[in-house]
Amino acid sequence: MKKIYRIGRFQFDSYSEYKKGLADVRKIKCISDEVDINEQGVALRLYTLIRQKDIKFQSVIGEDYLLYLSDLLADDYKELADEGFENLAVERGGAPRKIAGILCIIAAILCFGYFFGNEYMSYRKTREMKELQQSKETSRATRYISDYVKRSLEEVSEEQEASDSTAVPEGNAQPGQSEEPEAVEEPREILPEYVGLHTQNPDLVGWIKIPGTEIDYPVMQSVDSNEFYLQHNFNKEEDKNGCIFLDMRNNYVNRDDNLMIYGHNMRSGMMFGGLQEYLDETYWKNHKRIQFHTLYDREEYDIIAVCLAKVEYQDEDVFRYYNFLNAEDEAAFAEYKRNIEELKVYQDEVDLNYGDKLITLSTCNYYIEDGRLFLVAKRVDGADEP
Repeated sequence: MKKIYRIGRFQFDSYSEYKKGLADVRKIKCISDEVDINEQGVALRLYTLIRQKDIKFQSVIGEDYLLYLSDLLADDYKELADEGFENLAVERGGAPRKIAGILCIIAAILCFGYFFGNEYMSYRKTREMKELQQSKETSRATRYISDYVKRSLEEVSEEQEASDSTAVPEGNAQPGQSEEPEAVEEPREILPEYVGLHTQNPDLVGWIKIPGTEIDYPVMQSVDSNEFYLQHNFNKEEDKNGCIFLDMRNNYVNRDDNLMIYGHNMRSGMMFGGLQEYLDETYWKNHKRIQFHTLYDREEYDIIAVCLAKVEYQDEDVFRYYNFLNAEDEAAFAEYKRNIEELKVYQDEVDLNYGDKLITLSTCNYYIEDGRLFLVAKRVDGADEP
């Protein structure tokens, strides 16, 4: 069994990673011995040095220390803003110049707080995603070991039952009983890596990853509204980054022809912000493969079209790519393909055939009001992982 190394609540899969963690612990202790973290300006200075790589950490312990500094700074700026408003109230009857100075200070604090707040939220979101990714891999490994032990016990039990049981002669079935038992459809088993995460949040429907990019996220689905995961994270807490989510109209178990997957175009590049890179043809050709695993199936897709469109709110009879979930017949699919050909960015012919299973990744793009960037990907047969 693989050995796990621990430092407090942190665990490491290898001795080399464990040594890096110890080095970070020593570095943090040295910092704590030399400076008072509660002294004014110290936390900000340390935070800046770490972000600029002047102080380097090698493990998650260092990342956790940076998050601790972020929390301290957030509290400090809130206190400064509160004090500024209190001083303004006291000085309201004083000289206009003094009031103007206080207002400038408050404005500076708020502006810096806004900038820092965005960076802080981005950092926390990255940390949250890393924890979910680690939880997925840990769940998969744990379930594999558990299943191995379970199969071994079942094999022993079956051998014991076979040796103890007596055969029932043919024709001796009890009245009202069938000679052969009725077939009962077994419920599908969730893939081991998603068992733990699905327990935490049953809205989880799978995971999407594009190798070579930052896209490596859980995929959610709200049965009530497509708006919910626009503003909530995996733990259902309010979060402007939201989550990657599947259209509430989609059935991913009894597979629709096209699964619509949405995500915010974040300026930090998080969520589906990285999809903007696909407007570069070379990037598209080097990052075509998508891994999209549902709770029950591991599947891979190739991106066959990069398209630009817009949300159409009027009642005109126009093509709305986000409404194509199933092709009623071959003619309807041909019409869909024709529209994709018109909206595609590059000249390559779109490799689409009736019966193909698709996913569409959709996000905002500001080339036009209510603009959208969407990628159409086709399932690769035989690419399922073991």
